[in-house]
Amino acid sequence: MKGGASVNAEYIKVANKLLCGITDKRLREPEIWNDILSSVRSGRLQLWEINDEILRIKYFCKEKIELASAFTETDKSDVRFDDLNDYFIAALESRDKGYFEAFINAYEPALENSANRFVMHYGLSEDDAEDIKQIFWETLWFAFLGYDADDTIPLLQYVKMAVPQKRLEYIRTVKNACSVPTENGYNELRKVMGIYNNNPELSANERIALIAKETGFAVDKVTELVAIGKATEYPIAIVPTEDDEEEESSAISDELIEDPSVSLFQEAWRSICRDYFRTAADKISPKDKQIISLSLGVCFDCFGIFKPSSYAEIALKQGAAGEKSIEKKRKTAIEKFAKELCDLGFCDGVTLKRTALKTENKKVVSVSYSYTPHGDGEAGEIIHTPTGKQRFYIVRLAENDETGAYAEYVSKIICYMSGNFIKEKFYAIPLEELSKVNKHNAKPRLPFYKKPHTIKQQ
Repeated sequence: MKGGASVNAEYIKVANKLLCGITDKRLREPEIWNDILSSVRSGRLQLWEINDEILRIKYFCKEKIELASAFTETDKSDVRFDDLNDYFIAALESRDKGYFEAFINAYEPALENSANRFVMHYGLSEDDAEDIKQIFWETLWFAFLGYDADDTIPLLQYVKMAVPQKRLEYIRTVKNACSVPTENGYNELRKVMGIYNNNPELSANERIALIAKETGFAVDKVTELVAIGKATEYPIAIVPTEDDEEEESSAISDELIEDPSVSLFQEAWRSICRDYFRTAADKISPKDKQIISLSLGVCFDCFGIFKPSSYAEIALKQGAAGEKSIEKKRKTAIEKFAKELCDLGFCDGVTLKRTALKTENKKVVSVSYSYTPHGDGEAGEIIHTPTGKQRFYIVRLAENDETGAYAEYVSKIICYMSGNFIKEKFYAIPLEELSKVNKHNAKPRLPFYKKPHTIKQQ
């Protein structure tokens, strides 16, 4: 490595990041992995070599290794060719990898611009530009080893055809809240979200209907795919910019979608939940996390399943006073966990506080609750009369409940109490439940509170 300690430090920083992307289990075998780490520490590996594909060639493909090892490497940094393909031809004819390195130096500015455009086009972070560049270098090197110097088609044309799909594969498997498990599924998702995002003037239902018409997918499937695209925040930009020639081959065609009946929802939803649950669990205290984990029998790190522990067993592990103490702490821990999920945007929530309770002959005549959607804002108020003709009355909508959706859900919560009217509690609400609520489908229906008519008005 050249350039002194600062360059070496930057090399190690980037190399360590690339090492995290090594997924081939064979490369993680202790003997091979230690050799890879040693090569990185000594600077023997170029950054573009630190990936599954190149390292598989290095360790498992003898023919490619022999071909690559046949190259010497001398300093060709002062070499300049007008025709970029001449770098590769010179390298192949002289068996000198220095020409390949000279091409890297010459092409770096163009690749930097291309990577930055890709990052902006797909809504990635600035740090991802380096990974996008590495995808290009690894594809180029692999193609170079099998390139015929007499081929009339320049090597870069082959590479530019292969790179876009590999970059999309990077987005599919690495850069989202969850990884879509199949390429076919990702193509479906991109096609659906492409139509959805390109028709902002239409309502959500109109866009879903349009997608179903253009793709032939069932409406339920389209709805699921849109939900996945929104929940995972997939940076899906289907139409390439006019000056971005490298993206043209990445446009989605119908031929890429093999089986319209395939549904990603269960797989993707499971992955989404795990990511949100893991993050939320890490935000609460270790003891609270342990109480929830042991009582449910779920590991929040690996999501392995085990036999749940009793409150007595958890109390023993935590040194608590007894079962009652753990039971109380568990309720508090779950509430904290649910609020963290709300903050992450996985679900919504509402806090209920009982403000009044009237009884006659030991029977509840009416109960009043204030309710506050998760976040800031003035509380609303709702009255429940269990034996009345109209069981629920909205006295005042909460500040952040313009549609009455939270009030409708609160009425359901109160019904589920079955007469045991809790004094105060936070309840998590699935987002899809709120989206289904309106004044026409609310059950029980909620008449808005009206002030009594005066004599004059009557």
